[in-house]
Amino acid sequence: MKKISLPGPRGLAFDCVSKALEGGQDAQAVLDTALSSSGLPQRDKGFITEILYGYLRMRIRLQAVLKCFLSNPDGLPAPVLQVLGIASYEILHMDVPAYASVDWGVDSVKRLTQGKLGGLANAVLRKVARAADDGVDIEFFRRNIHDEMKAISAFYACPQWIVELWLESYGREKAIQYLEGQINAPAAGFAIDTNDDAGQEAASTLLQQKDYIATDGEGFAFHSGYRPAALTGLPENVLSRQSYSARVALSILEPASWPTPVWDACAGRGGKSRYLKHNDIKPVLASDPHLGRLRALKEEFPSISTFRGSAINPPLAEGSVGTALLDVPCSGLGVLSRRPDTKFKRTPEDVKSLVLLQSKILDNGWKTVKKGGMLAYITCTLNPAENGGQIANFLKRNKDAKLKKEWTTSPESLLREFFYSALIEKV
Repeated sequence: MKKISLPGPRGLAFDCVSKALEGGQDAQAVLDTALSSSGLPQRDKGFITEILYGYLRMRIRLQAVLKCFLSNPDGLPAPVLQVLGIASYEILHMDVPAYASVDWGVDSVKRLTQGKLGGLANAVLRKVARAADDGVDIEFFRRNIHDEMKAISAFYACPQWIVELWLESYGREKAIQYLEGQINAPAAGFAIDTNDDAGQEAASTLLQQKDYIATDGEGFAFHSGYRPAALTGLPENVLSRQSYSARVALSILEPASWPTPVWDACAGRGGKSRYLKHNDIKPVLASDPHLGRLRALKEEFPSISTFRGSAINPPLAEGSVGTALLDVPCSGLGVLSRRPDTKFKRTPEDVKSLVLLQSKILDNGWKTVKKGGMLAYITCTLNPAENGGQIANFLKRNKDAKLKKEWTTSPESLLREFFYSALIEKV
């Protein structure tokens, strides 16, 4: 099908979805690029963001609903199904008049097919609107699918292999909580440098207002879409976006007690190094394969020693660091609420290869730790093979390793992001 641009904010959202799914690009990067050059008002930008992330979170559910009203969905062009899915998301999950979503969907399908499938789009979307009036709950899918596992996968908009993994690994109650968490928007997390006067004042105001979900006095989590007025005007070196769940995963390991120097082996954008610096933990070494990330971190914190390097083959001498902080590459199944496109890019085969990669990083990182030192291991996934199972196997391989602490985000967490962390001592 010839590529045709669709007009308006919905058209831009459609384009972002296409690039994230068909082009394999990172959804957040695609969105940032599109919005920065759009010239649209903030309200429209918020609308586009909601459609992109909401559609990606609910895509599997929306596809299942559409299949109930399409005789041959696989015979339709992918862009047409995508338009029907976006319109259905609005109808089922947004406070948008159904007629507006139906009109846009029909008009867009006409544009994409030179008018050939407009009637089909109109009939299908009107059926979706009637289904919304009755309520699209899990019983809807049980009636239409007749397979419990597939019905759960459809209702919770999660690939069946992940559903089966969680049910087997965590039991039904916890698995359902994790499934519920990943279809809802995650908490908005912020970190404030309270050593700065303006940052201290903002933090004090937020503590008094008590509008947060969780806080430790410097990190704050708020409900999605809420940004307190107290944060307005704070410079980037004082205020930064940071997942509060990730912050807890690090702080629970009590880094103030770690032997130094601390090597942040997978520094990324520097969130962990920033936390260590703000808590006066030094010296800190930070490495990452991407020079751009390291430059940004070095500009903000000149005292942190940065170097380009891979945690797989660390360019450090054996026994040269007090603590190795390994926030390893993982399948990301714990942060599907924030990165919903991951659901369509990960496979069970990916997970197996990641387990092997993590194992290599652990073993090579362990060599850099001196006797009496620590290794901190963190993932943002829900998969025992990458979490507790990975650490259990590491302890079996290394008799000089002693588990000091192990933690996982509670399935009841309102933050809707789930991390795992462990602390190991070299005895």
